[in-house]
Amino acid sequence: MTLRKFALLFTILILIGCNQSDSNSEAPADDNTGTGDKQSQSSMNENTSVVETEPEREGKVVARVNGQPIYEDSIYGRNLEHLINEEIIYQDGISRGLDKQYRARVRNFERNLIIQGIKVNILENAEPTKETSDEDIKNYYESNKDKYSHVSLYEISFPDSKLGSEIKDKARSGEELQTIADSYPDIPITVNNIGYNRAMVQHFTAIEVGSVSEVIQKPDGTFSVLKIAEIKDIPFNTAKNSIKYRLEAARNAQMIDSYIRKAAEENNMTIEIIEQESNKEKNQ
Repeated sequence: MTLRKFALLFTILILIGCNQSDSNSEAPADDNTGTGDKQSQSSMNENTSVVETEPEREGKVVARVNGQPIYEDSIYGRNLEHLINEEIIYQDGISRGLDKQYRARVRNFERNLIIQGIKVNILENAEPTKETSDEDIKNYYESNKDKYSHVSLYEISFPDSKLGSEIKDKARSGEELQTIADSYPDIPITVNNIGYNRAMVQHFTAIEVGSVSEVIQKPDGTFSVLKIAEIKDIPFNTAKNSIKYRLEAARNAQMIDSYIRKAAEENNMTIEIIEQESNKEKNQ
């Protein structure tokens, strides 16, 4: 529908409304009907939110919906009828109170934008720091070698925790896991190759080929002992970029943390940490 057609349709609707109003004014008044109309109108007014018309800005106005202007520069190649329809839907949503429903989300989005904007501003205006050198990256790599290796594991699983210390001692003495399992023919003990699994490394005190873990209780109620079968280092050149990113991220975090402490001090901010009841119960 073109704008001209839309305006013509709108004019016709107004004329029809005027004619209906004139005919209603000529009709004899009915007390019950009049009361009903007033009640209906009152109910409609109570449920309708007024859409605040924004102050007009510079720019060519190409249409208005309930007094709200639509500007030419907001079309961006879209169909004007589409924009009019969206404005109608928007105003209908306001009248239904949807603005209140989404208000918390808008505030949260605005809050995140402000926080991110300040962080970007901090980093953009920070004093220049020295570039992260290859030497810095190499030193970090050597000091955290355990983070840059793949560890292949074998697992021996058993149903009774009482067997844990015995199986662990046998494995630490160098006995093969399958041989240990075979030595208990009447107990369902299994040996599995669980492959490379970095998350399980936490159960070891030493990361070396042949190292044996402590006894682990599994989610299904059984128990296991792990043994490191192979350690495959991630080459320095492969890890270099990720280490550089890690070091720079840590440096940026430190700058932001310094700004936060300074901002709290300069603005005389008070910080009160209120311990939750659940935390109190855990600590008792």
